[in-house]
Amino acid sequence: MRFDDEKIIEKAQSGDKKSFGILVKKYQQLAFNLAFRILCNEDDARDVVQESFVKIWKNIKNYNPGIKFTTWMYKIVTNTSIDHQRAESKKKAVCIDNIDLTNHLESDNPEFIFDNRETGQLIKQVTETLSDKQRLVFVLRDLQGKSPDEVCEILNLSLTTIKSNLYHARKSVKEKLQMIFSYERRNV
Repeated sequence: MRFDDEKIIEKAQSGDKKSFGILVKKYQQLAFNLAFRILCNEDDARDVVQESFVKIWKNIKNYNPGIKFTTWMYKIVTNTSIDHQRAESKKKAVCIDNIDLTNHLESDNPEFIFDNRETGQLIKQVTETLSDKQRLVFVLRDLQGKSPDEVCEILNLSLTTIKSNLYHARKSVKEKLQMIFSYERRNV
């Protein structure tokens, strides 16, 4: 964390709403990306991000500067997403039709965008078949790029549990993608 972030967080801990607004502006997209990848629904993700930042504001005084702010935030967003999923358990998340990856791609090449959108949709569809724990570990580790230690901290799971779930998630995703690609090659 940069020195500027430390000052902003200290001010927010003192009740400075303007400083907290700076934190929200800086980190809301990261929070949204995580919530969306867990929930696969833009509206639900927005609701979770809003609820998460309310929780962060209420608990900012309890923030421990020895932990990365983003790790602490990810933990809150993840737990809020899980709570939201439980509350909405009757609705199975299906996100394929709701995905717009063009905002997240760095190339303007239409072929590149199409290929990445298609691959992204396929990966999202395959990850929906994972168990909740495997999907959370896979999203945090492989899609969000969090370190194993950060994933442990965010999910309150042991490193062994993280590694085991990640192994099984990757294996399942790989097998399903290979099956899909092999089927497509045979039918071309």
